[in-house]
Amino acid sequence: MIKNLATFFYCKKRQIRTADDGVVAVEFALTAVPFFMLIFGIFEIGQVLWASSQMDFHADRVVRTAVVDSTMTNGQIQSAIEVALDDLDAANLTVAVSRNAGTASTPDILNVQISYTHMPVTPFIFGSGLVLNHSGRYPMLGS
Repeated sequence: MIKNLATFFYCKKRQIRTADDGVVAVEFALTAVPFFMLIFGIFEIGQVLWASSQMDFHADRVVRTAVVDSTMTNGQIQSAIEVALDDLDAANLTVAVSRNAGTASTPDILNVQISYTHMPVTPFIFGSGLVLNHSGRYPMLGS
């Protein structure tokens, strides 16, 4: 009786050690979360870099136009930047334009500050949002 019981437990132990039912599902569960976090992280970082380059490019383009056309007001410059950045969410975009008066030997300085809060598709990567800032000081050569 004891020999049969020992043989029974030995056979059960061997079956447990060699059983591989569900191994693929467990391996997938362990590797899928980091894999998808990596994929979504790459996607989010790509969106952030794109938004940052859009802010830099369009601010510089509009300010170059304002430097050439010195009759543009701060409000016109601000609205031109907002229109150029129409791909970004307008509710999360802030544009501020101001001028510092120069002296007889120095030109006026145009200050442009853009702030954009990027709301991620996957909130666990950046949390509640990532704030991107662009600021520039541009001499108004025509003044």
